[in-house]
Parts: sequence; C-alpha cells; structure tokens
Amino acid sequence: MCTNYIRGLRITVFMKSEAAMMKTQKKSRTSRSSPPFFSIVIPTLNEAPRIGRLLQSLKKQSFTNFETLIIDGGSADNTIEVSESYSAKVVVEKGCKEFPSRNIGAKLARGNNLLFLSADVVLPEDALAYVARELDRNPETVGVCGTGMPFDSPLWMKIEYLFHWRLLRLYMMLTKDYHASTNFMVVRRDSFLDIGGFADEIFSDTIFFNKLGKKNKVKILPKSLVFVSGRRAKKMGLAKFTTHFLWVFLFDYLPFLRNSYLVNFLQNYSSEYRAKKG
Repeated sequence: MCTNYIRGLRITVFMKSEAAMMKTQKKSRTSRSSPPFFSIVIPTLNEAPRIGRLLQSLKKQSFTNFETLIIDGGSADNTIEVSESYSAKVVVEKGCKEFPSRNIGAKLARGNNLLFLSADVVLPEDALAYVARELDRNPETVGVCGTGMPFDSPLWMKIEYLFHWRLLRLYMMLTKDYHASTNFMVVRRDSFLDIGGFADEIFSDTIFFNKLGKKNKVKILPKSLVFVSGRRAKKMGLAKFTTHFLWVFLFDYLPFLRNSYLVNFLQNYSSEYRAKKG
C-alpha cells in the first residue's frame, strides 16, 4: 500500500498590522472557495530530463486557471526539485505504479475537471483554452481525449500515429466503443469518481474511457492537443514499434481476438509490453 507525504515550501509570513492579517485571511477564503477549472495530474518516476519541458509548456498556456499535481513514485533523480521549481504540488507515493498514482491525484484534486497527462508530453499554448471552451459549450460531455503527434520522432512513426488516431475516431463513431490515452485525457471529476477511477492493469486508460463512454457522452477532439515523445519508437525501432501498434490495434478494436495465438505472439514480441509488464 502506498504511503504519501506532500512536499512543500516553508513559508513564514510577517504580519505588520491586524488589517494586513484580515486581508490575507479574506484572500485565503476566496482562494479556497474558487477551485481551479482544471486539476492536472501527472505521475512521475525519474522523469527529470522530461518533466521540466512539460511544466514549461503548462506555464506558457493562454488559459491559466489550473493546478498541477505531481504524483511521484519515489524518483532517485531530481524530478521532485524540478517540479517544485514550477510551483507544482508534489506528492510522493513510493512504489506506486502509474494508474494508482493517477487515482491518488484525482482524490487530491480541487478542480472540477481532471486532466491526466504523461510526463514526457508537451502541450501547444492554446490546448487548455481549447478544451475549456469545449467543456463550457458542451456541459453534457464528461470526457474528452486529444489526438497526439510525436514531436521528436522519425517520419514513419508520425504516419503510424496519424493512422491510429484517424482509425480510432472512425471506429468510435461506428461502434460507440470508446478508447483513449492518458497522454491527454480530460474527465469531469464527479464522473471519474462515479466510474471508480482507473484499475491497476495494462490499458487501464482505454478500459476506463470505454466504461465512461458507455454511461455518458465522451468525445475525441480533432485538434492535436498534445505532442508526445518519440523516445520509445527510437528505442524499439520500426519493426517492433509497428508490431506494438498492430498488437494495440487488435487488442483494442477486435476484442474477440485478445486470447488468440496471433495476439499472444505480438504481445510477447513487443518490447513495449515487456517494459510495461516489468
């Protein structure tokens, strides 16, 4: 079981007058009564080379009504220090894996809309403003997912990503069988808690979004709202990465094949699967 502690700065406030104290208390009450529009939840483990890039992109957002929660699994590098330098709230949950960490962040969140990100992504400056408008205009929509595109990858990977997202949107429209990734996923907090959060298993984000879509209105936005790292593709190479995408395709879109010899073979061949399993 995970045991947490919250990292924070020690702040000493010197009050020069009773009037100053009352002003501060009033400001504090106003802050507590006005939750942020977004609570951004990011699990980390030794992400120091990447987390600063994401937090810098959040700092540049045109929409600023959000809080950032870093749920760290016990990093041995300076992930925590980098995160705190951007005023993120850091909660250390030693040994916790990705999806339990996301659930912890959701419980600590003050905002009514949860935005789940991965530590190695980057957002364009208008991403949060775009999603906030979509949610305001469509109050019946309880979950949205943004299409992703690699920003530092070879051309073949970008083509595979584009093919995947186009196919995913078409598949969802035809079957109402919903899929999404926590590279960029927004869920209204009440709906997230109603579903019960993420399970601790592979493809938990897809499983969760599928459950959410069966009970509520969800949407994959056509605009590219997140740029993802191509580090996995570079590490795996064309053959294994394509095999991984084929495995994901069969697992997600043809569930009756999940226990077939073909899917098991692709699953075992994919180095990405072994990394997640380990």
